[in-house]
Amino acid sequence: METWIQEGSLEAEFQAQTGWLLPPRVANPLEEGAARLDTLFQTLASWAFDHPQALEPLCARARQWVERWPEPRTWELSGYLEYLAGDWAAAARAFMASLDQEPENLDAWVDLGFSLKHLGLALGESILFDHDLWVRAQCEQRGPLTLASLNRLHREVQQSPDRLESASERWVAPYLEPGA
Repeated sequence: METWIQEGSLEAEFQAQTGWLLPPRVANPLEEGAARLDTLFQTLASWAFDHPQALEPLCARARQWVERWPEPRTWELSGYLEYLAGDWAAAARAFMASLDQEPENLDAWVDLGFSLKHLGLALGESILFDHDLWVRAQCEQRGPLTLASLNRLHREVQQSPDRLESASERWVAPYLEPGA
């Protein structure tokens, strides 16, 4: 089993499967301050819209790529495809596997958050609103992401005075006082 993607291999296989060029992957560390840097999801969404019948075969192919190259790029590609196919649990697992290797990638956290939100888990909304706290907490702990570890991180984030809900209450409180 290969453990790293040989230069151009994934791109060539993706193009052979779809006829589209695979855009370069751009990790999005929290420090960049950017909402999203990776354009792969937009590319895949356009492709899937035009070729809905080809989505499931490409999902299956992406699962093979993950087995050959278990790296953030292939995990995220698989996660995006599973997301587009509506398999939120498979998408979440793929994004967690990517984050195991690259916990600082904000794009993968946001994608995990949306996947979990589709599954009806409060964790998803918490990740979307307080992603900075989630990224920092996971980077400090550096363990494998599982549902159990996400629940532990969620408890930690919920106790933080810096989470969005707590901070917004502090910002709004002075305006709610009589005579303010």
